[in-house]
Parts: sequence; C-alpha cells; structure tokens
Amino acid sequence: MKGNKLIKKTIIFANTLWFLEKFKFDLINHLADYNEIECIYLRNGPNVNLININKLKNKNVILKKIDIYYIILNTFKNVISKLQKRNNSRKINNIIVFTIGPIIISQFLFATYQKSTIIVLEGLGRIFSSRLLFYRVLKRFIQKFYKFYFSKCKYIITLNYQDATYLAEMNIAPVSKLKIIPGTGIDVNELNESFSKITYQPKYIDYISRLIPEKGFYSFIFLREYMIKYQSKAAENNPFRIIAPQSDIDNLSQETKSYLNRIGITLKPYIPKIINIYRETKAIIVPTRYGEGLSRVVLETVYLGIPLLVSRNPGTEQVLPFDYKYFIISRNPSVLGSQLENLLNDNDYIKSVLNTQKIIIDDFYSSKDSTKIFSSYLNLN
Repeated sequence: MKGNKLIKKTIIFANTLWFLEKFKFDLINHLADYNEIECIYLRNGPNVNLININKLKNKNVILKKIDIYYIILNTFKNVISKLQKRNNSRKINNIIVFTIGPIIISQFLFATYQKSTIIVLEGLGRIFSSRLLFYRVLKRFIQKFYKFYFSKCKYIITLNYQDATYLAEMNIAPVSKLKIIPGTGIDVNELNESFSKITYQPKYIDYISRLIPEKGFYSFIFLREYMIKYQSKAAENNPFRIIAPQSDIDNLSQETKSYLNRIGITLKPYIPKIINIYRETKAIIVPTRYGEGLSRVVLETVYLGIPLLVSRNPGTEQVLPFDYKYFIISRNPSVLGSQLENLLNDNDYIKSVLNTQKIIIDDFYSSKDSTKIFSSYLNLN
C-alpha cells in the first residue's frame, strides 16, 4: 500500500548499546539475521565495542541516538498527529523497550505507531527498593504510570518470578501479560571454551559493578579499610579490586582515586571479555542494596564456580539455594570480614553448591534459551 513504510518489523529502545551488547546481543543479532530490526534507539551513544557495532551495521541495522531535542520534537509531532486524527504511516510489529528511562520516554516517542509494545523490566531497581524519600515519592508516580502504560502493552517481561508477583499483586500489570524469562542469558559455550583455555590464577577479591551507593560501592571500600586495621594478614593476602565502566572510573575524583590506591584497591575498567578478569578472581562480593532483576555477574560467577558473597534479593534468590551460607547478613564491615574469611576457607561447600547450580544455569539461563523464548513472544509474521 502506498505510504505504508513497513521496512522491517522491530524497534529496540535502550539506554546504551553497551547494555544491549552485554545482556541482549544474542537476541538482537538473531533479529538482525532475519532482517527484523528497523532501528535501535539509544539514550546514550553507541560508545562500545566497534566490532559489534560494525556487525550490526553490516546487517543494515540503524543506530540512532535520542537526545532531549529529538524527544521534544517527536512528542510534539505525535500530539499534532493525534489532534488532527491522522493515521501514522509507519507500521511496526514490535517495539521492545528495556529499563525504566526508555520505558517512560517510549510513551511519548512511539505513541502513534501501529505496534505491539513489549516492555522488559531488568529488575524493579533502586526506585522500588530505596528508602530515600525522593525515591519513595517517585515510586508512587512510576507505579501509576506503569499501570496506565502496561495496560496497552502486549507483554511485560521480568527476569524473576518475585518481580512478576509484585506487579500482579499491586495491580500494576495484568497477570495475562506478564512473562518471565529467567536471567539475562549467558553464553555458556563461550564461558566453557574460554575458561578452559586460560590459566586460573586467583588473587583478587573483586567488586564488579557501577560505582554507586545502591550497588554497595562504599560497603566494599570500608570492608577493605576494616580488614587493614583488624585483619591485616587477610588484607595482605587478599588484595581488593574494583571493576567498573570506564565512565564511572573517570567520574571519580582524584582524591577518591588516591584514597583507593592508598588502601590497596586496584581500579580496572570493565572489558567485554570479562573472562580475562575472572581468571584472577579469588572471590566476588556483590553488596547491592536494592532489587536486581538477575545479576549477570552472579550468573557468570556461579557458573564458573568462583566463591561468592552476595546480597539476598529477587534475582540472587533465583540463582542460589535458599539456604546458601554466604548471603550477606549485615553490611557492618566486621560481619562482612568474617563472612569473607569463612567463604575463602570453605572450598568443599562452595564447590558442591556451585557445581549443582551450574547444571541449573546450563539448563535454564543460557543466552540461546533466552533468545528462543523471547523470540516466541514477538509478532514476526
């Protein structure tokens, strides 16, 4: 039909291509292989692995950065179109939106498209978990917005069952639209192949995350300081390391960087081939203070059998046994220090538990399975 610009069938909207590269690249590669992607919209530019960017461009995938001017202009166009009761000529089968920022913005950007919208909640995050007054107020607004927007969506996908239960119990999303795809999907074949080829030389106690309070950044720092004062031998034998996005490291003040260096914490940028970091990891601490959909670091750590001291939350409870001995029981440095010491000396328990959980991850959390299930929910006809 003239004027019908059905080029491809899916729009993807996320904060960054780094996020998609790390968590959903198998999915977008799959869609690109079948010429199903019209465009990937990003709030922040495609400042990631150029090899992966070129892979997408070679498959005719358009990458477009959305700034405030683009949002205002398209919102204005959509309002005018609705007031004039014009039919938008762009027909898209699916709009896949990841995480809270893009979810809110998508309501204004794609309001007049003929489409089925699929929302992917990567955990309910700090807005739903924080005790700060600002976030508690914002949470009420987000709940109402979600309830309004989700009623028009085709599916709402969560990574764990507890988040889906919460959305249903709070009457935020219809239970018939809620779908659970456990995990962000890890490439178990690549992990097995890569890990078997490296020399495992465990040395560091690692924190792998964003450098923000809600992720437990300061808990990790003060645990190190406590150990230097009260567990000096353990501190000497177990150097600490922080792995974070380069942008987070760049935003640290020189004073903070000097302090971290002074107490023996190494700063290292996150790299796509995370396996090269894991080969030096003696244990990982995940002291996050809010609900995670399902931490990729936790999945990979458990799969590789690396000792893990971790907060109990919806995502970690789904990967680890309920009675796992090394859920964090307190963020008091003295308690964290004792738990870490016990963890490092409990090899038989860790090996037994993580070997069992590895089988579960292999069966239910691989990127191949995640992509297959996700694709089954898409309208690709």
